[in-house]
Parts: sequence; structure tokens; C-alpha cells
Amino acid sequence: MKNTKIKIFYIILLSSTLFGCQGGLFNFSGGDSSTGIIEKSGELTENEVWDGRIYVTGTVTVPEGIILTVRSGTIIGFEPQDELSAIVVYGELYAEGAPDRMIVFGSLGKKLSTPNQPNTNNAISQSINRGNIELQGTIPYGTPNQGMKTSPPKAGDWQGIRIEAQSPNSRFIYCRIQHAVNGIFCGTDSVQIERCLFSENNIGVLCENTNPKISANEFNRNGSGAQFRGSSAPEVEYNEFNANRYGVVCEDDSRPRIQHNNIRSNYEYAIICYSTSSPEIVSNNITMNIGWAVYDGGKLRDNYISGNKQLGPNVTELSIGTQSDQFYGVDEVFDPRNTPVAEAGVPSDSY
Repeated sequence: MKNTKIKIFYIILLSSTLFGCQGGLFNFSGGDSSTGIIEKSGELTENEVWDGRIYVTGTVTVPEGIILTVRSGTIIGFEPQDELSAIVVYGELYAEGAPDRMIVFGSLGKKLSTPNQPNTNNAISQSINRGNIELQGTIPYGTPNQGMKTSPPKAGDWQGIRIEAQSPNSRFIYCRIQHAVNGIFCGTDSVQIERCLFSENNIGVLCENTNPKISANEFNRNGSGAQFRGSSAPEVEYNEFNANRYGVVCEDDSRPRIQHNNIRSNYEYAIICYSTSSPEIVSNNITMNIGWAVYDGGKLRDNYISGNKQLGPNVTELSIGTQSDQFYGVDEVFDPRNTPVAEAGVPSDSY
């Protein structure tokens, strides 16, 4: 009974960080078991459908020929461990939420060895700042969970979701993925990532020699919003990259097409290129990043570049040289804009 109460408490912690994301606090009554929480770990042996509250105690593997389906509103919590847990997919994974019932993958926080003194007046509060709207949820705790103490969830608490090369198809729509090393690792082209929110991961989406579709997502407060390695050349379009350390990182010989995105207010560079990477950067709004708008590579066309490098919100870059006050060492520049791209960013009918 004590372990069951601890699991329930941890998943309430996770849900409290999501207040407002799905229109309110989650209902923890009922479920598919006596506690409403289902434990998962190990290799699946048949097709499964996950619904409700899922407590992941170790790495879950979806082997070839097996399909894992996750229903709208499901909360999947990972307990931080010395050997980080993950969902590893060789088969197929379909996680398709809805705007008001997003699927959540995230850390439960780590139980500390020093017990907390009982205090029925304590509360767990988390707020989510989405643009100009701040939404806050508070869950009081005390009996029956007195004496428990946890560290807050953080980036790197679990490994993330790995879609391996053998996977014939996987899809993520209206998911919130947070606190991972790599939110989603794409080892195949056959991945669709659309209308998801990546927050507080080391890397939101990582592609290695692959070309998945990455469209209409929000990347917020990650180490890197998206990172591309090897010969990756995905379509990255209609996304928001806000308040990450780096917006987009291109490595090796990657050639992503980055178009119709808002890339703004990141703490270092909006787009940074390493080695011989050279992304196509077309019709984006790249604004108010503390570092360079684009650094050391890339072909720019029809972009609105303004206020980067702390130059001020009214400083718009119209240079057609390969370096300027706001970008450095790019491959070429065509048709700079003096007004923002109206159709850039996540469509308004998203979450």
C-alpha cells in the first residue's frame, strides 16, 4: 500500500506541472486497475493500448511487428534512476492526443533519501508561462503522503523516446514531452512529429542521418530545440523555437530545410552550424535572440532578422553579405525582409 501511495503522489506531481495545458487538473479517480495507475517496463509481447496514468519503472521496448498506441489524455511518468529509462521503438508507436487532451511524457521527480517532516500546509506549485498568459496549479499535500520529499523534475531525468531504423512508421501529435535527454530521437525517416510541445529537455528532437517531418511544434526551454547530425535533411516548418539555449543546431553534413518558423528569444544562437552543415533557411522570423541569428553556415532567403545580438527590437538586418551585425559566416543571403513573415510559426488552431 505504501508503494502505491508513493506512485500516486509522484504522478500527481507530474500532472501539477501541466495545469492549463489540458484545460485543468487531471482526474485521478478510476482507471484500469485498483489504483488507476498501470506499471510498465520491459519488452512488449503483443500490441498494446495505453490509456490513463502509466508509471514507467524501466525501459520499455516495442519490438518489430508490435504496435503501441497511446490515447488522448494519457500521462506517462518516468522515475529518475541511475540507468535512465526510455521507450525504444523497433515496431510502431502512435501517440495522438488532442488540443484539450494532450499526451504527456515526463519525469516524476526523484525521491530524496532524507525524509520531509510532515506538514499539511505545504503545497506543490508549478506554473507554465505560455506567451503572455501564466497558468498556475496548486495541489496541497499532507496525509497520506507525509514524510515524502522529492527533487523537482529536470532535463535528463529519463532518456527519451527512441525511434529506431527498423520502425516502419510512428506518429506523435499533440504530445508534451519534457525532462528527457533527447525528447524524441529519430533513427528513421518514418516519423511524423506535429503539434507537440517539447520543454525542459537537453535536446527536443534529435535526428541522425534521417529526414522526418517536424511541423507546427513548440520548443521551449530546452538545451537545443532541435539538433541534426550526419546527413539529416528534414523539413522543419511552422514551428516555434523560444527560450531554448540554442534554437536549432546543425552538425556534420546536415541539410535541413528550415522554413516558416518563429525562432526568437533563445539564450544563445538561433541557428548554429558546425562542420560542413548548410541548412536552407527560408521565410523565418529570427528575432531577439541573445546570440547570433545564424552562425557559421546556411543559405538564407526571405527571412526577417531583427533585434539579435542585443541590438534592440527595432534593428532589422537587410544586409546581403555573408556576415553582418546579426549573422556570421553564412553561405549566401537573398531577399532579406523588412517586415515579419505573417504565416510563420505554429498555426493559431493549435494547442
